[in-house]
Amino acid sequence: MKPLLRILMVSDIYYPYPGGVSEHIHHLTLELRKRGHEVQILTARYREKTFDFQDPPWVIRVGRGIKIPINKSFSKITFSPRITRWVKKVLDEGNYHIVHAHSPLTPTLPMLSILYSQSVNFGTFHAAHDFSRGYELFKPILMRVFERLDGRIAVSEVARQSVARHFPGEYRIIPNGVDVERFRPDGPRLAPYDQGPWKNLLFVGRFDPRKGLKTLLRAMPRVVRQVPEARLLVVGGGPLEPFYRAQVPEEVADRVVFLGFLKPEDLSKAYRTAQVFVSPATTGESFGIVLLEAMASGVPIVASDIPGYRQVMEDGQEGLFARPEDPEDLAEKIVALLKNPEMARRMGEAGRRKAVTRYAWRVVADQVESYYYEVLEQKGWPGFTSLTATM
Repeated sequence: MKPLLRILMVSDIYYPYPGGVSEHIHHLTLELRKRGHEVQILTARYREKTFDFQDPPWVIRVGRGIKIPINKSFSKITFSPRITRWVKKVLDEGNYHIVHAHSPLTPTLPMLSILYSQSVNFGTFHAAHDFSRGYELFKPILMRVFERLDGRIAVSEVARQSVARHFPGEYRIIPNGVDVERFRPDGPRLAPYDQGPWKNLLFVGRFDPRKGLKTLLRAMPRVVRQVPEARLLVVGGGPLEPFYRAQVPEEVADRVVFLGFLKPEDLSKAYRTAQVFVSPATTGESFGIVLLEAMASGVPIVASDIPGYRQVMEDGQEGLFARPEDPEDLAEKIVALLKNPEMARRMGEAGRRKAVTRYAWRVVADQVESYYYEVLEQKGWPGFTSLTATM
């Protein structure tokens, strides 16, 4: 029988800050805790809240999360004059078997936790980018962190290539997952948008340039001309919201509804309310958790044909690919699905099957847990041997 482990997940990004990294850490932690492992999350405090989230007792918050622009998006770093002291205190008191940092080469909590850890260290790389000036500029410092990672996980081949071009080495590809019970085709829909003759398109994401919302808004007049009952529901927000509201073409102003950030239970309702999910991201996507959420919900997809999305979706199977930053092609693919409900139904069903068999969190957690044990055994870690003997 495998031993139960004490694990510290570390990230500057976590609820109530939205995004794929937050979803990944939260659900991986829940799944590992279901198996009896003692898992805690070390993260930042946030002033702003996109939805109400009550910390469970296993979340530890230090410092203050500060938003910074990076990679055509916005991310967070944790700041405090006492941050190093707090990280050391958490590590010393936790006596963890594993420290698992997410985006381990980014400041501040992930880097500090690996540098001061006396445990077996894992890092998950989530990002996709062609070239990182920061990696090259700070490579001597970052190499100290990289070399302390006993296990390295990339969420996709794209994520692996992004980091490996700067830091070559062995990586285990373990994908993101999705909660297939929360995101499922059957269940309540989002009122009042489930009423009337509307054919709802859905966009979900932060209002970052790389998410491609501007392209989708430019495509909407073409869509509405061919499908007059088409309507776009926009879920998300961010500092650029006034800019995107101003980008809505006047002729479709009554067909674009900004819903803001939704509570988790309402987000799943929004997916079930949609006839088509649209993700026109331009770059910087290593995987695409929103695609998984749509697939698990049984919703066909129109997405940009970018490397990260090709890791998840096959053109003509779970949805259709459109050329990035091409509103005409995006509109054409959306209209094709809206006008062919049988094709849309078939793609939605194929997406649900793939989500359940490949990306359910129990499947992903199996791979992470197995990798933990594999590395512990390879290292001949004394704590692993003694812990095994007590089980």
